[in-house]
Amino acid sequence: MKKRLVSVMTAVCLAFTLTGCVKIIDKGTEGEYTGEVAFDAAADSSSDWGQISAEIEEKAAEISEVMGSGIGSEAVAVKGTATVTEYIEKGPKHILAITPDGYDGSETFMLQIGSVYSGTSLRDIQTLKIFENFTNQTEWSQYAKALNAEMHAQVVEPLGLDDSAVGKKVTFTGAATQSGSEVTITPSSLTVE
Repeated sequence: MKKRLVSVMTAVCLAFTLTGCVKIIDKGTEGEYTGEVAFDAAADSSSDWGQISAEIEEKAAEISEVMGSGIGSEAVAVKGTATVTEYIEKGPKHILAITPDGYDGSETFMLQIGSVYSGTSLRDIQTLKIFENFTNQTEWSQYAKALNAEMHAQVVEPLGLDDSAVGKKVTFTGAATQSGSEVTITPSSLTVE
């Protein structure tokens, strides 16, 4: 009888002890306990944008100087003043064809003004974050898209650009890439006179 009582008491104590170890976690708060938080590309790009645009501004070279050595497919920080020669709509992609001041070469220059942007040049030119800061290629890609969206909201959208920009002067800083004879610039700052 004594053995049975000891066994029952041990089982009861063990049951109370084990149930005290269970913690119920509310959905969405898992990161507080595991250290893993859901990736938010928009929040990252929003908080990083000021530093990234300042970095591009600091390392940008005059586009007419850069064109002497060629740009290539790697993003290069450029700045300059240009005349808008054409407003181009390709679905949701809007582009200003520009002629940089002081440039007399054969390349054509396309300044992206959204709302959809091709490429990842803004992400690729910055040094604040690298691929290893992200969990995988998907997050790295989402970060590039979010930077483009942040730039659009901060830099391009407030200007309300349309075909009335043709003939006007623009001053820009941004990331440029070249494919063949076409140079594509994604701005990090832009003003229109």
